[in-house]
Amino acid sequence: MIVPRLHSDRSTSLPTPSTHERHGRRLVRARRTGVGWGRAIVPLLTLTILVAGCATPEPPQEAVVSSHHLATEAGFEVLAKGGTAADAAVAVAAALSVVEPWFSSALGGGTWALYYDAETREVTSLDGVGPTGSLASVPDYADRVETPGFHQSIVPGAWDGWMMWLERYGTLDLGEVLAPATRIAREGYGVYRTMDFWLSRDANLIAERPAARAIYMPEGTLLRYGDTVVQEDLAATFDAIVAAYEDARGEGRRAAIQAARDYVYRGPIARAIADASEARGGYLTYDDLAGYEARIVPSVSIDYGDGVTVHQNPPASQGLTQLLALNVLKDLDLASFDGPDDPGAVHLQVEALKLAFADRNAFVGDPSRVDVPVDALLSDAYADDQRARIQDDDVLRHPIAAGLEVPANGARRASSAPAVDSPPPYRPPPPGVPTSTTTFHVVDRFGNAAAVTTSLGAQFLVVDGTGIHMNNRMRFLALDTDDPNRLTPGYEVRHTSNPYLATRDGRPYVLGGNTGVDTQPQGQTQQFIAVHEFGLSAQAAVERPRFVTSAFAATTYPYAASDALALERGWPDATAVGLADRGHTFTGRAIYGIANMIVQRDGRLQTGADPRQGTTFGDVR
Repeated sequence: MIVPRLHSDRSTSLPTPSTHERHGRRLVRARRTGVGWGRAIVPLLTLTILVAGCATPEPPQEAVVSSHHLATEAGFEVLAKGGTAADAAVAVAAALSVVEPWFSSALGGGTWALYYDAETREVTSLDGVGPTGSLASVPDYADRVETPGFHQSIVPGAWDGWMMWLERYGTLDLGEVLAPATRIAREGYGVYRTMDFWLSRDANLIAERPAARAIYMPEGTLLRYGDTVVQEDLAATFDAIVAAYEDARGEGRRAAIQAARDYVYRGPIARAIADASEARGGYLTYDDLAGYEARIVPSVSIDYGDGVTVHQNPPASQGLTQLLALNVLKDLDLASFDGPDDPGAVHLQVEALKLAFADRNAFVGDPSRVDVPVDALLSDAYADDQRARIQDDDVLRHPIAAGLEVPANGARRASSAPAVDSPPPYRPPPPGVPTSTTTFHVVDRFGNAAAVTTSLGAQFLVVDGTGIHMNNRMRFLALDTDDPNRLTPGYEVRHTSNPYLATRDGRPYVLGGNTGVDTQPQGQTQQFIAVHEFGLSAQAAVERPRFVTSAFAATTYPYAASDALALERGWPDATAVGLADRGHTFTGRAIYGIANMIVQRDGRLQTGADPRQGTTFGDVR
């Protein structure tokens, strides 16, 4: 007799989609798994087939989670062909370029990502963020800092990074990897609610830009919820890159991948981007693109204890921020609190993050331009010193000094951030306000894993004839002379993308990301703590309400700071009361972002897909 046991890794059901959002999507509904707080957690039920009373060996699992079900299915399609996590990640990234084009572009955006190689058990970081254009200057940009346009675009580094992943970690040919995205672009997909929001918000920008207007106003009227989006130019661009790859395939796979890189950075795409930049007042030149190469570099990490190592992306990513907070929190015995809603546990996380952001703003920039003291910042001795600055019954208030001495050559002074006036009384924000970059994760049947956050910025800036949407990541640069993230031609911005990958006993344990500029390391810290310290499933962790502190100079202009703590709708009243008793004041609105996760427990994978966006989807197969 075959007796199936319920698979309850995804601990809650996905939100009910509309008819057109269900297309191509297999909904997985599961019971919430009750768990107690602390480390002694009842093991999650797993899908096991019992034959004649004996368990048969379970086949290897693979998992994909992303912000759109069509992108997730693109990843699975490539995995089904025998592809690795790297192959699938590129397929997901390309598909998101089609279905989430205002926040993601494999050809026009930037990416920080982590990869776990099952053969070597090594975690590396992908720096796929290009530099500021050579024509940029502080005075000119300062005059246009609040105006959207090509002057906000940096060299789009994501594509070169994806090609480096395919070369080092992939196995499939480029045409196989890009086939799902090309098909979706050509056949079309339905406008969903989040997309409808952004199209409506940026309708005036779209109307002013012929290339964007051709996609999103094809008959003179803005596409709305339920309409079909077709991106023939982008499909043709993918086809042209694949053709360049195939033309060189006879010389070997490496030569073919190089041809795909050259087509974008030293061929027709580079010339199209450079021409568009010149015509629209941007700072990018053909030479800026031709000279660019992405990098695969060592990750940075901390030992969290219990055999857990948390890996992050090095500067110029803001990834150090999460590690700085976790290094302080790891010895505070969070599991002893009465669950993740305990105001004492929340207070400690808020204060640790405030200290982490103070150090981020003081030290983190492009390491080829400023000296970032990574080893000192991540030392246990430094964490001890920072931990001693946190009080149980009071809060740190802006301006918060860095914990190390600030070098003479450069850091934003904490006091230079304008303070926001007294915040309104605590009032939860309305639900369903979409704000995000995009984050996705993949684990393949071979044990390789990819954690990705890729970014574009919503401005619907399309390069004529290509379908490529360009980034606006110069918005992350500072203008102050003494800031380590100061705008400097030819150097990288301090990029907010910073997915994390935690290993346990040398194998993937938690892959996570939370979008939303300065919210990213905050949400990620909360979700890791929820999983590791309080035993929540991946799904329960991403569904939890979030807090956001802003007690530091924000990444984007006008770099404002506020001591008010934002609490998302859903926190118990007792949590807010307990935080107020410790000195916290509140505001109702913040960017809470979209979070996606993969967690591996007891050899079983589980995904967490954020219901804040109705198209997010994760699965284990």
